[in-house]
Amino acid sequence: MDRTEQPDREANVIVFIICAREDYRLLYSLLPLMDYLEVLPGIVLRTSTDLRAGAHMAAELRWHIESADVLLLLISPDLLASPTYERAISRGLERAQRGELQLIPILARPTPLEGTPLASLQLLPRNGRALSEEIARERALQQIVHEVLLICRELRNRRRISPSSPAASSESRTRGLTAPGLPPTSYRLDEVFKRTGLPTVTFVPPSIFEPLKLALVEPGRGVVIEGPSGIGKTTAVQKAVQQLGEEEIARAERPTITLLSARAPADRERLRTLSQWHRGVVIIDDFHRLEPGLRQELVDYLKLLADIQPEDRKLVIIGIPGTGQSFISSASFDMAMRFDRFKMGHASDEEILQLIRQGEQALNVIFECKEDILRLVDGSFILAQFLCYYLCMQNNIIQTQPSPVAIRHHLATAVQDVMETLERKFDLAIKQFAVAGGPYDQTSLSLLEELSQSREGVLWLSLLQQQEPGHAHDLERFFKESWPQAIASYPDLAYHLFCDPTVGVLLAEDPTLIFYLRHCNLEQLARKVGKRPAPRRQQIFICYARQDKRWLKRLRSHLAPLEQKGVFDVWDDTLISAGSRWEQTLEDAILRAGVAIVLVSATLLASDFIMTNQLPKLLERARLAGTLIIPIIVSPCLFEESGLQSFEPANDPQKPLATLPPATQEQTLVSIARRIRVAVTEQP
Repeated sequence: MDRTEQPDREANVIVFIICAREDYRLLYSLLPLMDYLEVLPGIVLRTSTDLRAGAHMAAELRWHIESADVLLLLISPDLLASPTYERAISRGLERAQRGELQLIPILARPTPLEGTPLASLQLLPRNGRALSEEIARERALQQIVHEVLLICRELRNRRRISPSSPAASSESRTRGLTAPGLPPTSYRLDEVFKRTGLPTVTFVPPSIFEPLKLALVEPGRGVVIEGPSGIGKTTAVQKAVQQLGEEEIARAERPTITLLSARAPADRERLRTLSQWHRGVVIIDDFHRLEPGLRQELVDYLKLLADIQPEDRKLVIIGIPGTGQSFISSASFDMAMRFDRFKMGHASDEEILQLIRQGEQALNVIFECKEDILRLVDGSFILAQFLCYYLCMQNNIIQTQPSPVAIRHHLATAVQDVMETLERKFDLAIKQFAVAGGPYDQTSLSLLEELSQSREGVLWLSLLQQQEPGHAHDLERFFKESWPQAIASYPDLAYHLFCDPTVGVLLAEDPTLIFYLRHCNLEQLARKVGKRPAPRRQQIFICYARQDKRWLKRLRSHLAPLEQKGVFDVWDDTLISAGSRWEQTLEDAILRAGVAIVLVSATLLASDFIMTNQLPKLLERARLAGTLIIPIIVSPCLFEESGLQSFEPANDPQKPLATLPPATQEQTLVSIARRIRVAVTEQP
């Protein structure tokens, strides 16, 4: 598809998609294809997933409908059952009947429409089959996007033909929001600080922008653009493509420029035959998402182009950090001289400030907390867009102001609003990722914590194994076993996280995910998904019968010097405070313990609570989590029938402590304390 058409600021076509929360999965299948609309100049895409829950949701929803040119409804029983959406749909129908809006109903799930105003409208897909039941769903989605694209192009062309019409005038930038006294050029908030799509008003060219434009039109040489997610790689390329059409550099022989995404199945199929149809400039976005075999074919093709240097063909690759180096490694040493490699890093503070200033100028506002914004966004343009958007919303700024307005410091509330939006987007996926590996495997949580601290949002298996050699096996098992199982059970996880076990990389595709993880309580997440705490050898749990409390006191006396030095922490039920939920406290202590000492006696073996509650949990932890169990025989009993006989006792079962002389008892307890110290300090 040709991406070189130029934007007309006065001809924007706003596409708004409404769907119920229960249909988010179908929406996320549609959005990667719908993103192509925004590549075309003058088309803006919004979705109801961006709406904030709460009292303002209905007003914000109405505002989006009032300003939309095309309204897509993902029809399902849940959407029609929602009073909020029902009122919004009614308003959309009113505007459609007056010719102010193109309303397109899409049948997401089987829904009876008889007797509703929607019954008279043409549904998509045109075969009347709901997307949830469509076998060829990918083809149906592509047909829907094609029809929407035709409508958007028609609307845009009409406005260009009639620039004096109200739809094409500058007032159209504030449809439904017009107020007296606005400056001649007025913008809506969502046009200035964009949470999705290509930035326009607040686009800040990266330092590589001008060399990149030259590289895109220079014949014969390949181009590789690499960098972490959210820094504007794709935006820079799309903006460069737009500007090339306006500048003298491309007017003589303007090349055909085609942008393909590895996220789109149709584009992946086209890439398989690239060498057969390739003419002009082909840009491949999200290169790392291609399957290894296809990636290698394209690397070989890039090398071929570098060898023959054709005048009529050029390949541009957009990928994660290390993409260019992987080409050199997999091809030849002289490959580095055959293509231009652009490395993009996080935006500088000055670049983020430039974005903010451009937004301030467009909206006629002044942010009083720029330094705090810089700290929170950590060099991410998209996060800066998000925070500035919500700060304006907190101050009721939804369009250009007639006179300068100061944006007060409501950053904590803005962060909360961002988190509410991101929770709807990421919550289920992150829970599914955290569950991976089972209740006793902490690897998924460790990786989420590592991602939250990673500025680039990329984790390499080899580096993690070097940093944590004790967990090298767990990490490898996660990449090779747990991740494929997680994707198989929840395919939508791939929309947010990318993992390639063949090269050992885990990538957060969206910088807002990193922001979300940094502000999440991972301990709470672990509890929600049923993760058990990882046992620590330094944490000792003592199981005993109440009648054997004297042996507990004597053992703890011998362990006290080691505990005071911090060698380990000892826990027993005497530490449960009054009024506590003792059963939960007891279970938490068992889960945390890496070593469990059991004072075995006839009394303990006769205790129903210990034998049916505590001991089975300890044995389960030993089997699944590696908890070390050390029995101490304190009095004569049927130890061989206890269920503990497979664990080596700390003293001779034939010589229980109670049968020994006092001095020998003390000597035996000293030996036991030394053995426990060795067990704790040795690697499990």
